[in-house]
Amino acid sequence: MIHENQNINNFNEGKGVTEIRNKRLGYQFNGLSKAEVEYQLPLSLACQSGTDMLHTIGNVTAVALQFIVDQFPSGTFNTVMPATKLAHRQLRHTPKQILTQPYPMCIVNPRVSLSGNDGRMASGSFATTVWSTTSNRFQNRSEMPLLLYDKQKGIEWRGKHNRVVLYLDFVLSFQSMSEQIKWASYLMNKIPTTHGSFFDIDTALELAIPDGFIYETAKYVGIPVKSDNGNVCKFIDYLNMNSVFPITYRFSSGRHKDAFYTYYTTSILSSITDLQYQNVSKVNKVESDCPITFTMRCEFNTIGMFDLSVPHPGEFIKLEPPPNSIAIPIFSDCFNEKDFPLEYGWKILSKPICKLDWGETKISIKEALPDEIDAMITYHLEHHHDPELFISIKLRENKLLINDGYYVDWKTRELIFTNTNYASTYRLIISINHLYISSFMNEVYNK
Repeated sequence: MIHENQNINNFNEGKGVTEIRNKRLGYQFNGLSKAEVEYQLPLSLACQSGTDMLHTIGNVTAVALQFIVDQFPSGTFNTVMPATKLAHRQLRHTPKQILTQPYPMCIVNPRVSLSGNDGRMASGSFATTVWSTTSNRFQNRSEMPLLLYDKQKGIEWRGKHNRVVLYLDFVLSFQSMSEQIKWASYLMNKIPTTHGSFFDIDTALELAIPDGFIYETAKYVGIPVKSDNGNVCKFIDYLNMNSVFPITYRFSSGRHKDAFYTYYTTSILSSITDLQYQNVSKVNKVESDCPITFTMRCEFNTIGMFDLSVPHPGEFIKLEPPPNSIAIPIFSDCFNEKDFPLEYGWKILSKPICKLDWGETKISIKEALPDEIDAMITYHLEHHHDPELFISIKLRENKLLINDGYYVDWKTRELIFTNTNYASTYRLIISINHLYISSFMNEVYNK
C-alpha cells in the first residue's frame, strides 16, 4: 500500500540542489576566449615547451647499463663504456678499440623509437597518441597529466604523456672462448633471454625541466628564480609545495647552466632478444675478441612537452627543446629520506644535485643556502666558530654515502672535490640543526 508519500522512488529526494555542485572547473587552453563562466575558472595556455628527450634517454641508458653490470659479480668488467652517439646498427669492435680498452668490456649503444606501434603499451590510444593539436584543445584529456597546480593563483603545469621504446645494443667482450661460454651460460640462467620474456626494472627517472619554462612560471608566480643573493630556496620551496613530483635544483658549475629536475618513479618494461655468442676474432691465430651480443628493449613513460596555463596570460610563448646531439648517460642518485636518518634536532634543508665537467674540481653551494643560513655562516666565521655546529653537507653517489674525496670551503661557500667521477650525478644532502639555530637566535637577539 502506498499512502500519501508519492515520492518514495524519487532518489533525488533530500539531496538538495545539485546544480552548483555538479559544475566542474572549466579550462580554455586555446587562449582565445576570455569569457567568464559562472562557477568556473578559465585557464589559458601561456607557455608551451619541448623537453630534453636525450637527457631522459641518457638516464634510462645509465639505469639499464647499471642493471646489466649488477647481474655479474663485482669487478667482472674492467671497462664499462656507454657509446655516447646515437647509432642505428649493432656496435662493432675495431682494432683501435680492442687495443685501447682493457678487457673484459661491457659496451652499450642506444637506438630510440619515439612513435609507431612497436608493441608498446596503450599504442594508438589517447594516452600515447596526439589526436588534435595540443595548442588548441578544450578539455583535459588523459594524455596531459597534471604536474603542478597552485589553486590560489590558478597556475598549473601539464605534460604530454609519452611511451618511449629504447633499444640498447650490448656487447660484452672477453679474450677467450672459455670466458665467453662461461659468462653466456651465466647470463642466460640469471635473467630471461629467450621467447620475448618481459621483466620490470623499478627505478626513478630524472626529467629535465626546460629553463625558459621555469622562468615563464616564475614570471606569473611572482617569485624570482633567484633572489638578490643568488639562492633559489624560495622558488624551489614554492615548486615543491604545489608539484605532484619532487623537484630539485642542480648547482651551476663553470660550464653548466642552472637547471631544475623532477623525479618520478616508474617501472621500465624490459626484455632481452638476439643473444649471440658464436663470433670469435683471432689475431695471428690467437683468440683476441670473443663477444656476447644482445639487444635489450626498454619501454618507459616520460613527458614530451610541458604546458603552462594561467587565468590571464600575456603573449603565448612556444619554446624549443634544448639543442643536443649526444645522448650522455646520466647516473642520477634517487633519494629517499628513510635511507638517511638524522640525529635528534637535525632536519634536511635541501637535496640538490651536481655534475662536474671534465677538469672541474669545485662548485658553488651558495644558491641552495637561504639568506638566514648564509648570514649565520658569516657570523660564525667572523667569531671563529665552526659552521658545522649547525649545518652539515654530505655527498652521495648511486645511493652510497661518500665520506671522503671532498670538503666544504665555508668562506667561499664552495664544495671542493679531491676525487670525482665525472660520469656521475652527485646528490648533496644539506641538513641543519634547528634546535641549535633556535637557541642561537634566542641568545644573540634576546628573543
